[in-house]
Amino acid sequence: MQRDYTAQTTANVISTAGDAALSASGPVHLANGAFTLPSALEVSFSKASWTGPVSNDPVTIAFKQHIGANDALRTGAYSATVTFTLSTTTP
Repeated sequence: MQRDYTAQTTANVISTAGDAALSASGPVHLANGAFTLPSALEVSFSKASWTGPVSNDPVTIAFKQHIGANDALRTGAYSATVTFTLSTTTP
């Protein structure tokens, strides 16, 4: 049986830039040792852009991992490194 697994966390965005964009590295695949899941981890934000300086703006970060009906799974923990970047959109 296929299934999507979800989780979420929050971030506190602070920027003095005139505008900003939040992004996540990807595609990222969860791994257990040398074994990786075939579907990439999906990352989404409740808000990902700002048009002026921002201070203490809460953002929800959602994660979704699809597991297919025929995906092989190993016992143990799966993990991956996701890098979040807040950058100005205007040089």
